[in-house]
Amino acid sequence: MPLLSLEGVCKSYWRGRHELVVLDDVSVEIDAGELVAIFGQRASGKTTLLRIAAGIEPPDEGIVRFDGCDLATLRRPPRLAGLHARVGWVRRAGPLIASMDMLDYVALPLFGGAHHREAHRRATRALRDVGANELARATWHELSDAERTLVMIAQALVRRPALLLADDPTATLGVEERETVLALLRSTAEATGAAVLMTAPDVPDMLRSHRVMSLSDGELIEPTARRRGAEVIDFPLDRGESA
Repeated sequence: MPLLSLEGVCKSYWRGRHELVVLDDVSVEIDAGELVAIFGQRASGKTTLLRIAAGIEPPDEGIVRFDGCDLATLRRPPRLAGLHARVGWVRRAGPLIASMDMLDYVALPLFGGAHHREAHRRATRALRDVGANELARATWHELSDAERTLVMIAQALVRRPALLLADDPTATLGVEERETVLALLRSTAEATGAAVLMTAPDVPDMLRSHRVMSLSDGELIEPTARRRGAEVIDFPLDRGESA
């Protein structure tokens, strides 16, 4: 059984009298221990897809299952809170308090549910696991974009989630920094058994993933071929295009 599955998911938004179709009959299955990357241009619906996968936003149509459970049955707060505790989200925003150090920031999701000492212990381990333990006492404004990304991944992992979602985590990074982050996401999936679903603005960012897909015109497209060991991914033609 896949850890996460979307079946026939549709989502639209209205802009005045015009309907904008973001997701059109999207179906995908993701297994535990798998890194799946979705390529798409800006405003292609990638973030909406992740929000629906996380149970943050309901689809207009279709079924979303997490660990075999239909998310539509988890609308009551206690059950939904239990779901969110098993989902890690790599956020792109820093702490609201500028003086907060990164140890507290990474531990933030644990405060209220664990003793501060235990929260800090787990946050320290999360920072070490992503190779950022030296950033524990730094503040957000002192970090580079690459360091911020590592800290955000550590915060997403501190609760040891079964599903990790990352929305364009490499968008502001250089080539070497992207490689580091992508290798980290893949090793996280393989070492912890978490399912990792990431979106990417560029095709090369997907090459370390176990599977790649493209989101275009609301349709999730799987490649027809991917050569092992080569940076070649062939996607079917988008709707409306001709050879």
